[in-house]
Amino acid sequence: MNVVRRFSAMLTFKRKLFAVIVLLSIAPIPLFGLFSYYTVSNSVEEEVDLNHRMILAQIENHVDTFLQSLGKSSLEIASNPSVELSVRHGISIERHLTESTDMMDALQKYRSLSDIAFDVSIIYNQFDKVYSNRYGYIDLDQFPYREIVRNSPMKYNGFVAVSPETYPNQNEILIVRPIPATSLPGIGTLVLHVDPDNLTAFLKELHIGPKILFILDEKGKVVAASNATAAEYDLAASVRLYEYWSQPGDRPSRISFNHKQYDLSALRSAFTNWTYVTMTPTAELNRKLTGIQQATFGMVVLLSGIWLLLAIAGSNRLYVPIQRLLSIFGAGPSERNDAIQTLDRQLRQMMAANKQLQVRLGEQLPYWREGVFLRLLRGDMSDHEFRLQTEHYGFPFEGKWICVCIVEVDRFDEFQRVYPKKDRSLIAYALSKLIEEIGTADCAGVTVIPRSGQFALLLGIDRWDEEAESSVLAVCDEIRLKVAEYFPFTVSVSMSGGKRDYGGLIDCYQEALSLMGYRLLLGTNVTITRETIATSVKSSGRPLIESQKMIMHSIAQGDFEQAERRLEELMRLVPKSVPNKEAALALFAYLIGELDGFIHELGYELDDFFEADLYRSLYELHSLEDVERWLKETVFRSIREKLDTLQVRKQKRLLHQALAYIHDRYDQDLSLQGVADHFGVSTSQIGRAFKDGLDTNFSHYLIEYRINKAKEWLVHTDMPIKEIAERLRYTTVHNFTRIFTKTVGMPPAAYRKRNRDDKPKDEGLPS
Repeated sequence: MNVVRRFSAMLTFKRKLFAVIVLLSIAPIPLFGLFSYYTVSNSVEEEVDLNHRMILAQIENHVDTFLQSLGKSSLEIASNPSVELSVRHGISIERHLTESTDMMDALQKYRSLSDIAFDVSIIYNQFDKVYSNRYGYIDLDQFPYREIVRNSPMKYNGFVAVSPETYPNQNEILIVRPIPATSLPGIGTLVLHVDPDNLTAFLKELHIGPKILFILDEKGKVVAASNATAAEYDLAASVRLYEYWSQPGDRPSRISFNHKQYDLSALRSAFTNWTYVTMTPTAELNRKLTGIQQATFGMVVLLSGIWLLLAIAGSNRLYVPIQRLLSIFGAGPSERNDAIQTLDRQLRQMMAANKQLQVRLGEQLPYWREGVFLRLLRGDMSDHEFRLQTEHYGFPFEGKWICVCIVEVDRFDEFQRVYPKKDRSLIAYALSKLIEEIGTADCAGVTVIPRSGQFALLLGIDRWDEEAESSVLAVCDEIRLKVAEYFPFTVSVSMSGGKRDYGGLIDCYQEALSLMGYRLLLGTNVTITRETIATSVKSSGRPLIESQKMIMHSIAQGDFEQAERRLEELMRLVPKSVPNKEAALALFAYLIGELDGFIHELGYELDDFFEADLYRSLYELHSLEDVERWLKETVFRSIREKLDTLQVRKQKRLLHQALAYIHDRYDQDLSLQGVADHFGVSTSQIGRAFKDGLDTNFSHYLIEYRINKAKEWLVHTDMPIKEIAERLRYTTVHNFTRIFTKTVGMPPAAYRKRNRDDKPKDEGLPS
């Protein structure tokens, strides 16, 4: 044993590799040949049976998928409100034109979206009528499948699949379901007509080779077949296969027909109760068995001679990657003599480095998560994209209702003077953690920082009622008290109402921002809600907030002359609405905060645009005239010059300008060409900006924005639907109702009723 060890130690790794390859490659070949000779005949039959079962499993999956897809389409049609209303009221051009049109549009949509072609017939049980895209609107007596539908047993919340030739003159698959889907018996019946060739096309996708395939229904009739001759098809249709599909537990493995023998396997689907039968000619299997046996012994002789040559070339070839790895790792000549240990040491070092990277990634994940929520708040991410991110990374955000609370430092100028720039991020982090700890004590949520001095607490709540609203209000008050206790400054908190799903997050954020604008009239260290703002405060504060928004719209569009004119209007309003100097300065500090957010969205910081501290400069001014002059000649001018000189992405800036233009003129006639002409660019540039920035097009975004405005007016005002349609530039109420229903999923009147029933009616706030 010691001699073997010493001899092994003398060999290099390359020679050891060669010896192992020769031993492992040549020695097993003769044994493998003998073993194969005695086992191949037994294994072929088992492999054929296994192959049959795999094919049958694939067939079952394809057919079940085929029928489930049709079942899903039938469920969606039977559950569609337009279809149900049409079945309940009947088709009438004079009385129920809208319902009938919506029903036909819905049927056309489902047929066009389905991967499987089908025709639709709807039986109006109460009216003995049938509507079909194939036969039109006919009497029930004229419907060719009326007896089939009457005799087919209905399933509660399910469908019945009627195979072809079950009844005379029936050459297609029928999917039958009651309307509504959850009723039995229903007020109507849905029938899908499906050509069996669609199922045959499904089977051809399996690529089963020369094997013969039959699908038999529960009565033994052939539903579909593949690779079958006329004689073999007659075999399947005859009683010869009766014992095969009728007794799944006791089936023969071989059958003789027309002087031929076939190996058979079958599987009965639990979903459809159909039987899938696959047949392979036995003679073909015997030919393959003989060829395999001859090839096995030939390969034993051939491989024994070839492997010795391959061992020499293979050992050299296998060693090449090891040499390359050693070169990559920078191993010296002394280390290459023991290549495996060198590689092991290097790989362990790589694993340690990978663990360090994972730790760093975990540290950066909260910042990346915050960036995702900021994108959602600013409308840069769709609801679907956010749900994918949530499922993938497991964000702690649950609940059907969304509420946003904005926490903002009261005197941000003093905050900046007290804390140096290097300490502000640490204080902001501590404050963010405090807010999140208080806010997520009873519900899921997350805190993000939209801009300096402002924190947004996003809460997911199971339901929104008076109890939930009181609970969130208590959280806001606790945040103010804890901040005043632990920090040398105070904050004010604004609380939005509840909105459904993630799509309402932007509305909640905008509502909370609007409420925060009233802080300059209410003082510091306050909690602001819609209920706590008096009518007088609303009426006096609304023009100030609107003026600020108009200034920001003008700056976003690059129209600084208009921004200066709107600033002059704001200056005329301040003496009438603001009680003291401190409140007036707070108003302009809030405007600076909005400018900070705008610059941040462009990818820059406030320090990139201004050398001096804007908040400190503001509080050093002594009169409104000084403030107006400073904003025009210093702030606005610097922003305009920087936007022209810095490398701001033109496409992103164009998108912001176009969005501001739409938000300012959504109640006017807008078109892609008109917006392009306004900004002096081509329509393709506008379209590309919307596609790259928002993953949508101009028309879709305009429709979505107008529909969101309509939703806001429906919930918060008593404005008639006709007036809403006219203000949003729809030519007719019918056209508005159709687009609203297609986008939201229900008519405007139903949306207004549902949202006013779900929560107390809130007085509208400026958006």
